[in-house]
Amino acid sequence: MDDDQIRLLIENIDDGNTEFDEIDGSDEEGVDEVEYISHNSDSEQSLDGDYEDNGNYLFSNWSNGPQFIGKDGKTFWKYGPPPKNNRIRRHNIVRHIPGVKGLAKNANSVEESWNLFFPDSILEQIVTYTNIYLDRIRPKFDRSRDARPTSLTEIKALIGLLYLAGVHQSSHVNIKDLWAMDGTGIEYFRLSMGMNRFYLLLRAIRFDGITTRAMRQSVDNLAPIRSFFEDFVRRCQDYYEFNNYVTIDEMLESFRGRCRFRQYIPNKPAKYGLKIIALVDSNTYYSYNLEIYAGKQPNGPYHLNNSACSVVERLIRPISGSGRNITCDNWFSSIPLAEDLLNNHKLTMVGTLRKNKREIPPIFVQKLKERPNESSIFGFKKNMTLVSYKPKANKIVLVISTMHNDDSIDTDCARSKPEMIKFYNSTKGGVDTVDQMKGKYSVSRNSRRWPLTIFFSVLNIAGLNSQIIYASNTNAKIVRREYLKCLSKALIYKYMLERVQIKNIPMNIKVRIREITNAIEEPVQKTSNAPGRCAFCNWKKNRKTLNLCNECQSYICKEHTAPSICQNCSQRTMEDDFFLE
Repeated sequence: MDDDQIRLLIENIDDGNTEFDEIDGSDEEGVDEVEYISHNSDSEQSLDGDYEDNGNYLFSNWSNGPQFIGKDGKTFWKYGPPPKNNRIRRHNIVRHIPGVKGLAKNANSVEESWNLFFPDSILEQIVTYTNIYLDRIRPKFDRSRDARPTSLTEIKALIGLLYLAGVHQSSHVNIKDLWAMDGTGIEYFRLSMGMNRFYLLLRAIRFDGITTRAMRQSVDNLAPIRSFFEDFVRRCQDYYEFNNYVTIDEMLESFRGRCRFRQYIPNKPAKYGLKIIALVDSNTYYSYNLEIYAGKQPNGPYHLNNSACSVVERLIRPISGSGRNITCDNWFSSIPLAEDLLNNHKLTMVGTLRKNKREIPPIFVQKLKERPNESSIFGFKKNMTLVSYKPKANKIVLVISTMHNDDSIDTDCARSKPEMIKFYNSTKGGVDTVDQMKGKYSVSRNSRRWPLTIFFSVLNIAGLNSQIIYASNTNAKIVRREYLKCLSKALIYKYMLERVQIKNIPMNIKVRIREITNAIEEPVQKTSNAPGRCAFCNWKKNRKTLNLCNECQSYICKEHTAPSICQNCSQRTMEDDFFLE
């Protein structure tokens, strides 16, 4: 299945839901700091005031031809493009085969594809850390069994129910409504897990050891989620090879609880939240690298420079030297960054620029009475092209590219857009599309615990990435909603089989579970009113029991009991089955 087909399967976007309930159970630090970010990444910008020709915007050099001068007085842009060369430039040669790689090539089912990102080893760690927390809070319960330890199958079922809530676009619906028994609830939730247990597990789930957290948190704001998150990112990189074009942008995960690195970005739908910067395949929307913005870290190994250039350089390390192109908006892109990516990482960059950059010539951003709408001005440096496009009155779009080296304009386009801008528009939406698809069938629930908000985001990304791998391996044409439904049922299945064996589960629920899972009802073991000696134990043990073999009515203890029948009858049954074959 090619990339375009995969993209069409997973692309499906609309609005979310309303009413929600909060998940608390927080044991993170109580510090709350909100950082205001004025993030305006719109491509179109207003033109500066009327331009007065003082003779400084065009510099004549007889050896190199006419040149524009940047506002810094030392950046020169040639007026005309370099001679055309039909050969592919060295830094645009990509030497890799895009697609699934490594162990992921063997993933041929929905669950196997998802397990690449959440193997049992990682889930077992979550079980261990969650049980440590459950042990701490158990004395607060009247019945200790209400806070009993969890298991691998139960955590998988919890995650499966989160995906199922997302499929029904019910992630922000009150939990009580999902378990409602008046006909308005969703039956699969009642069959899979009790409502109180579901709510308790969401409160209790942990991703690190709380006994050592204080020490780790003294040098790392992300201590409660660091190990889990980095392991997930590493797995994203291990199982898929990018295409030629990738996008860098940010996602804001909605969060209004207490957190020392919470951000307020007024032009984002969520406004308040946790920022994740992502490196995404522009074509298939596979998320390859992620970084959580952690604010100002304490002095130590995690104290990093959070400037846009530094963040980009950290994100592109796994693909450095690969010849790919990076597309980013004016929050990240700059001329020094474009030069650094090209010279030190063999990566090209296409991005919009803010008009206040000192390297831009004044004529590119100021009003000219004679400049018509839909006109373009180009400037050229070695391996770099700058274009100023005027889409309408008093508006400009500035784009820098180290991938393009000509002044091509699409004459078939009604608005005469430069090829650079058309390319930018076709590749800029990778991260935004991932963000929208996450929101469509999101598992996120309102929580006061920021690590849980990150966990929800990771689950959403894993749902997308695993579907891309599944579609690539099997060529199965399964839309995103059906894929997530299959995934949720696969994660819940084993826990349902365990649940049907619990004695105090109501019979009507057991009947429905057996209908859904095709589980065979095991015969009830017979008992006697009077105890008898086990027929298979040594007389010295003098072991008495009430249990009888369903076949021969012999007294049997637990040691000598096969499922529902004694060992002798079990052996005869196996021999009969063998001869019937």
